[in-house]
Amino acid sequence: MVIIDGKQYSDTGVVTDGRHYLPQEFVADNINAGFYYDKESQAVLYSDSSYMYTYMSGKNVYTDDTGKTYNTDYPVVIDINGECFIAWEYIAEHTDCEYAYGSEPERINISIERENKQCVTVKKKSAVRYRGGIKSPVLEYVQKGDRLVYEDDLDDWIKVTTATGYTGYIKKTEASDTFEYIREEKNYETHNYNMKDDKVTLAWFQVSGVAGNSGIDNNIATASGVNVLAPTWYSVTDSSGSMSCYASAGLVNKMHQRGTDVWALVSDFDTNVDFAALYSSKKARTNMVNTLINDAEKYGFDGINLDFENIKSAYAKDYLQFVRELSIACERKGLVLSTDNYKPEAYNRCYNLKEQSRFVDYVIVMAYDEHYAGTDAGSVASLPFVKEAVEATVQLVGKEHVIAGIPFYTRIWTTTDGNTTSRAVGMQAAVDQLNSDGQVALWNDDCGQYVASYTVGNSTRQIWFEEEKSIEAKMQIIQENNVAGVAGWKLGLEKSSVWSVISKYNK
Repeated sequence: MVIIDGKQYSDTGVVTDGRHYLPQEFVADNINAGFYYDKESQAVLYSDSSYMYTYMSGKNVYTDDTGKTYNTDYPVVIDINGECFIAWEYIAEHTDCEYAYGSEPERINISIERENKQCVTVKKKSAVRYRGGIKSPVLEYVQKGDRLVYEDDLDDWIKVTTATGYTGYIKKTEASDTFEYIREEKNYETHNYNMKDDKVTLAWFQVSGVAGNSGIDNNIATASGVNVLAPTWYSVTDSSGSMSCYASAGLVNKMHQRGTDVWALVSDFDTNVDFAALYSSKKARTNMVNTLINDAEKYGFDGINLDFENIKSAYAKDYLQFVRELSIACERKGLVLSTDNYKPEAYNRCYNLKEQSRFVDYVIVMAYDEHYAGTDAGSVASLPFVKEAVEATVQLVGKEHVIAGIPFYTRIWTTTDGNTTSRAVGMQAAVDQLNSDGQVALWNDDCGQYVASYTVGNSTRQIWFEEEKSIEAKMQIIQENNVAGVAGWKLGLEKSSVWSVISKYNK
């Protein structure tokens, strides 16, 4: 039996040669997502801050990705009837947790959550009983100095939970007064972060071909304060890890001359690619990693921005393994790694932002597309939506790694005979449409935007505007959360005046 933060999992592990082993899939889902089973090589892979390790079943030796070997007194991984199991002793060494063994039934009680608990200390060897009363059966004997979690009072008894997972009763006279306890965080392996000293002001720059890089001069001229440019240079084209490339050393040189870093964006928008096959293949993952790392040296860019928006739960674990492998390679070359992510919701939990944050320098939350093509008319990024997106991401990741993505575009919505369509436009184009229609927009405090709704012939037209005032409202939220920076999609759709607003708050 395994108990994790009070939840019991029966018939989960096995004991072999006196050691406890747990199923790899159970470990990855409930304890440490880093223990990944690679079907292609039929091995367990684990990544720490600097290396990726490979464990073959039944072997008392494992290797890292440089070829170095390590010996153990026991096999870290074993196979039982075709199922992969990992030694708990090894898992615990690499996991931020506390644990204790228990018997009858054989069990491991694991504490992963770090939260304040009311506890007591045992004054002398004492019995923890099933009920409050000296005739009640003894569940477990505890020793002087043992720490128990306090649950409740019952006359002369207190209800407690022991380190091995039993919940029962102990005499009040045999326990100390309650005190607050929070377990220490173990210094387990995390990425050696490569962070900028200043707040990040990132602009995404859409490039549809190599020739498109020439458009940077006009677009960047008025973008004061931008210290990172993320051009859309790479797109995955097949399941072997091949990618189209529009990278330009000339653009990188121009940006470096103005003090701006370049993070090459990689996307997954080609729906013809078998992404399940791509991410589950170690060979394909390695192909992508090598291409990006080699191109960083070839073209001189400073980082990589993963804009993978089509991850499904069926292969999300494989995608996360790609992130780990790319992270290690980036760290060795001094490259910044960032990922683009949706506003955290139940449906996209498979992106596992907490696990991402162990290996990437920045997690960018795309605080937009609240409404998009195909939905009912509404704001692309209302103020409550942006606030929820930023705060939810900070809770999972930590503010120092969060960049808030905001839109430089809006949508012009048209509803005719109950059918709603929309088109995405830049800030000025939305104003031009309003002026052409001879209408005015009114400020809406609830959504933090100017809004216009009016009739054109037989149709209703609606626009939720992005401009200086709406951007300022968003930037106030971003400043209040003290995150690592802001990113805007996309360069060229904004009014030049918004950059001074962004600079005012992003410092």
